[in-house]
Amino acid sequence: MSDVTTASAIVRFTEELQDASARFYRELAATYPQHGAALEGYARRCERDKTQLVRTYRETVTDALETNYSFSGIAVPEELTRPVAPADDWDAAKAQAVALEEGAAAFYTTVAEQAAALLATIPRAYRRVATRRREQAAAWRALA
Repeated sequence: MSDVTTASAIVRFTEELQDASARFYRELAATYPQHGAALEGYARRCERDKTQLVRTYRETVTDALETNYSFSGIAVPEELTRPVAPADDWDAAKAQAVALEEGAAAFYTTVAEQAAALLATIPRAYRRVATRRREQAAAWRALA
């Protein structure tokens, strides 16, 4: 983990995390075709969430720059950008997916909490995605 302080570094990591998540789910879909539709849905959701988070940041960035906003040393869980899709072990794949979703949700919640003093748009977007990631973690736990 590394600490980052700038809003642009947080958003850059957000893009990496969402891309890695989508890639992970597509790899799982190829490995476990019986769950392909759900996994492709998760991948598309990651892509849509990335678009929403980046768009929100870009729409807000001018105001943030005018206030010289930075985060207070958020630890970036870089290991989340390197998930591995286990082959031939569905239980390990589910555990990896739960860890990915919970880690992403925790990171996005921290960003939302620290950005709360800035503007409403950024924390709202990050909270929304954190909630979805928590819901996906719960869905993973429920999969057979």
